[in-house]
Amino acid sequence: MELGLPIDSATALQFILVMLAALLAGLAGGLSGFGGGLILPPVLAPILGAKAVVPVVSVAMLLANGHRLWIYRKLLDGRVLAITLACALPCTLLGTLIYARLSAEAISLMLGIFLVLAVPVSRFCQRRRVRVGFRGLAIGSGLFGLGSGTTTGMGMFLAPLLLGAGLTGQTFLATDAAISTAVNITKMIAFGQQEVLNSSLLLMGLMLGCLTIPGNYLGRWLVQRTSSRLHTRLMEILIILGGVSLLLPPLLAWLRT
Repeated sequence: MELGLPIDSATALQFILVMLAALLAGLAGGLSGFGGGLILPPVLAPILGAKAVVPVVSVAMLLANGHRLWIYRKLLDGRVLAITLACALPCTLLGTLIYARLSAEAISLMLGIFLVLAVPVSRFCQRRRVRVGFRGLAIGSGLFGLGSGTTTGMGMFLAPLLLGAGLTGQTFLATDAAISTAVNITKMIAFGQQEVLNSSLLLMGLMLGCLTIPGNYLGRWLVQRTSSRLHTRLMEILIILGGVSLLLPPLLAWLRT
């Protein structure tokens, strides 16, 4: 199975671009609690190949969210965490099985469509101020887990789900980080067993994850000095452009046939 370039074959310019993307991903997480998993795929896909994107980002986001969990570890909502993980983790495993059997072209299309739709769907949920009970939380968590196994950036949809369950502020950040950490551990183990995550990709993910940590601190510093509205708009533009960049190659290939 072709999993993309090994680390030692990437050029210096590619490494610089990837490192900058990791810092930006950490910055996004530090500012909003989500978004990191949406920034890395458009940068990584041309370098590693679409098939390697989700495993590498899973490792990177494991470190990023694990660091955030350590900061807010005393503020978890245990009940919401237990319900979400009980429903999300089995569905995450199912999602990884689906992902391992998809072609690179299908993955590129899926990631691109997801990124393009992420912004309007997230805005819709925020405008409607979606509120969910524990039954709705369980159903939504299962869908979140299934999506997490097949793509990246599902934190954008986990966020309104947790807000709808009544979590706010640091409790939201803590619980979101705990859920994301557990899901990414599950994905990393599953991808390793399915030989989708090899040692080179693991090393790349760990490197990116370490680079998100200073981005987290920078995000915390900037959030006190910049407009959250401006940050949101910039994030939306980057997400949509990234989605379009992933959609173009398979669409152009399809048009040529």
